Amino acid sequence: NCPVPAVSASCAAGEAAMRAGRVAAFTVAGGQGTRLGYPGPKGGFAITPIRNATLFAVFAENLIGVGRRYGRVPAWYIMTSPLNHAATLEIFEANSYFGLNRADVRFFPQGQMPAFLPDGRIAMEQKHRVSLSPDGHGGSLAALANSGSLADMRSRGIEVISYFQVD
Repeated sequence: NCPVPAVSASCAAGEAAMRAGRVAAFTVAGGQGTRLGYPGPKGGFAITPIRNATLFAVFAENLIGVGRRYGRVPAWYIMTSPLNHAATLEIFEANSYFGLNRADVRFFPQGQMPAFLPDGRIAMEQKHRVSLSPDGHGGSLAALANSGSLADMRSRGIEVISYFQVD
């Protein structure tokens, strides 16, 4: 329901897209919870004070709420990192996908690129191996394409991506 008349046409278009299942959720979730004192994926960090719900749980609850409001739960595409991909999958498995349909949640790792030193030289992990770093937000569209997620979206009739990050 659009509260401001000046944006009502945009809101109506968005609501129609939601009802038609043309909107997907896309979360960039490659970060670790290190700065939070948490040893796993940041999305697995408990943030609610009473229930101790994790970020992933809160996001899933929001998507389920969207489904109640518009009649369709958006498919959820989650970009992990090579470092936390397996642990993220374990979190979802252990929590029964937080009540979401497993077929509507798709995980894929972000790409990597060479790491550079402050002086512009390529960083080396070992004498014969280039050090790699995740390509992060900038590589998210390439990761969606390379993982087959864009093709999956196309097959589902998805035309709009709602992008949010685990941070």
